[in-house]
Amino acid sequence: MRWAIACAAMLWLALSGSALAQSGELRLTLPEARSLASKMLGEGRPEEALVLANGILLGAPNDIPGLILKSRALRDMGRTKDAEAAARTAVEVAGTDKDRFFAALVMAQAKASGGQRGLAQYWLRHAAQVAPDDNLKAVAVRDFRHVRRTTPWRASFAFSVSPADNINGAPKTNSFTLSGLRFVNPAAVPLSGLRYSAEGQWRYSWLTGPNGRVNLTFSGERERVSLSREARNKVPSAKNSDYSRDALLLGLEYQQMGEGGAWLASAGLSIGRDWQAGNLLSDVARFELGYNRRIGEGLTAGALLSYEIEKRHDLALRDSSSLSLQATVAKRFENGNRLQMQVQGIDTTSDSSAVASVTRRATLSYGLGKPKLGMLPTLSLSYEEMDFARPLYGVSTRQDRTLGLSLNVLLPEMDYYGFAPEVGVSFRDRRSNFSLFESESTDLRLGIRSVF
Repeated sequence: MRWAIACAAMLWLALSGSALAQSGELRLTLPEARSLASKMLGEGRPEEALVLANGILLGAPNDIPGLILKSRALRDMGRTKDAEAAARTAVEVAGTDKDRFFAALVMAQAKASGGQRGLAQYWLRHAAQVAPDDNLKAVAVRDFRHVRRTTPWRASFAFSVSPADNINGAPKTNSFTLSGLRFVNPAAVPLSGLRYSAEGQWRYSWLTGPNGRVNLTFSGERERVSLSREARNKVPSAKNSDYSRDALLLGLEYQQMGEGGAWLASAGLSIGRDWQAGNLLSDVARFELGYNRRIGEGLTAGALLSYEIEKRHDLALRDSSSLSLQATVAKRFENGNRLQMQVQGIDTTSDSSAVASVTRRATLSYGLGKPKLGMLPTLSLSYEEMDFARPLYGVSTRQDRTLGLSLNVLLPEMDYYGFAPEVGVSFRDRRSNFSLFESESTDLRLGIRSVF
């Protein structure tokens, strides 16, 4: 056979002078040639493995194992561009899912070795997508997480569409009585429609030592709505642009690693800008100190102290400063399920009676660690008390009590390139001693999330 003669000739040149060559001729079957080339790579002999791989390809130019062995040998020799070329040929001629998987895997290795870690992550997602079984998919996911962990930058995106019955946060009733006089606001009625959200974050990290790193983060959020026909009939003057929202945030954070590779302490400073209805709304500066530690088997606790200053561009009277303290306790069980309890207190100071307040909030959530019937649900319950500092309308201080319930369900078995659909429904009911501020809303969220 032509490939056997080629392998013999190429191997003779590679091993001339060795004990193997002393017999004068060496013939290998195709499986033997592949096995020997793989053994050479494992022994750190890429030059000899490349000679043998070229011999295999001389007789069988589209041999997938031969192309993969060639790419690996070239990568080990530091010839990453040539390694990419061999891997790309393997990608182009691969005919089965198994071949496509290994071709994508070796392409990712070549890209990572060439410093193109972002493209390496793409090819590892591709490998996970075409993997013929769960074991090989787990290999691609493991390698993806390793490349992402060793990549100094990371980009993440989230998209969602949310049908809502109260997009404008209107009160339950649009009339209220003050000093015996009844007031009615015909535009203060719940408006239904669709809310579209897109979020993106880019982060660059660099190490400051064996246990520390600095993160530079830039993130943006864009929210648009589409009012229903019913909403337009209720309030003809309402426009979609009235409820648009945009936000930008730039942050710098230092993290200190504790035992076990977990991030123990952090300190961060961020500045942001918000727009509402296309108009500049506010500028925000925030300083945060965080601390987390393991306190038991599968049990962690953390605290976050933050101070925020907000400058309003719509009404200077509403400028504010807030001091917040948040504590979190989380328990991960042996089956992977997770229970989390979070409490937070916020003290907001402002010259505006509509802003100055004290907020107390508690959230309890429980999520499954492994899918059930193809679903991975997380259930959350929250309660909030908000007491305003000064009397409203010269009558009494406003007191709000808000109950929230949400269920998010990830569908990991429907993933595509590591991204899976997520369905969520949330209910929010706010009670107040002023009927003008009582509201309730139900939102349905349809989004996409990375599963690894």
